[in-house]
Amino acid sequence: MFIWLIGLKIILYSWVFIKALQKSPISITLVLIVLVLLVSGFWRNFYKYTSSKVNIITLFLDLILAVLFSLLSNDGSKLFMIYLIEGTAILPKPLFIAYAIITTAVSVGSTALLYLWESGQMQIPGFAEIMLYGFAFVLVLSERMQREQRIAYERLTKELRYVNLQLKESMALSEGLASEAERRRIVGEIHDSLGYDLTGLILTLEAGKKLTIRDVEAGKTYWDKALQISRTALNSVREVVSVKKESNFQFELISRLMEMVREVQALTGLQIDLDIKTGDTDLSGKEQFNIYRIFQEAITNTLRHANAGCARISISGDRELLSFSYWDNGSGTNRIEAGNGLKGMKDRISDLGGAIYFQSQAGSGFKIEGCVDRRGGKSNE
Repeated sequence: MFIWLIGLKIILYSWVFIKALQKSPISITLVLIVLVLLVSGFWRNFYKYTSSKVNIITLFLDLILAVLFSLLSNDGSKLFMIYLIEGTAILPKPLFIAYAIITTAVSVGSTALLYLWESGQMQIPGFAEIMLYGFAFVLVLSERMQREQRIAYERLTKELRYVNLQLKESMALSEGLASEAERRRIVGEIHDSLGYDLTGLILTLEAGKKLTIRDVEAGKTYWDKALQISRTALNSVREVVSVKKESNFQFELISRLMEMVREVQALTGLQIDLDIKTGDTDLSGKEQFNIYRIFQEAITNTLRHANAGCARISISGDRELLSFSYWDNGSGTNRIEAGNGLKGMKDRISDLGGAIYFQSQAGSGFKIEGCVDRRGGKSNE
């Protein structure tokens, strides 16, 4: 850093000190000043001009010593040029401007004092010398501005590269999250809809098999029901791969629940009581669809595990709060294990900005309670 400045300083130091010591009597004071100036000047180089504190202290110290050197050696004006160039190049804004003015003023003042000392008359340096200081200041200032622009450009380039890298990582993460969310959605849809249909199909085939042993003709009616359930399952698969993710798709909760209740009661004998008091809630398609899937999975679990005779579905709410519950009188359990079904329910209600809870006890059935706070607007997205 500042290689050109170090090289220029070595040349000017050598020229000034050799010339001054040749025409001035060597004294211990003069030699000490030269040594301190050399140590102070190259102390800045040791820190590679990165320490602002060292730069400021040593440059002002050198300015004071340069005045003494010029008075003792009868020639030291070139030292002020060194410090003008150095200060303009390395001092922070706006200190470098003040330092340049002070250096020029000190140079003019020391020259006037030197003439007063030698001849008894005060003489100010000529216009050409002052212009030389101004030219050096403008030249170094121009180089400083180019260097700062280059550093700013390099810093901006690095920041842009970093931002671009962060953006790429964020895009990759977003794509990964979107893919994972889509995968979980499809898995949930398959588990809830197809699982429900296949459970009904298995129960129908088992009932038909038992009935066929006694009455073949009566058992054939269950074959027709099994075919109907199979077609329903196929339609469910088609729903999963269709544009069901859109938030504005149409879904009618009450009619679908009533249809599901009729089918379950006809196929399995499970008595399901519907208690719906939603009023003018203006439920979105997404809310109705997710609530339907929760009840569908609840009924599937009842048919598979509970050995229940009856169940109850309850929905109530308004434009601010939606509450729902499900209960069966099955065998229950003292230890609820959250499998894919229960996890899927939690995901669906969480997607609506709500909460869901599960309660059960051996011999006392299974209960599900949930609510959705619709004031946040999350469920309507």
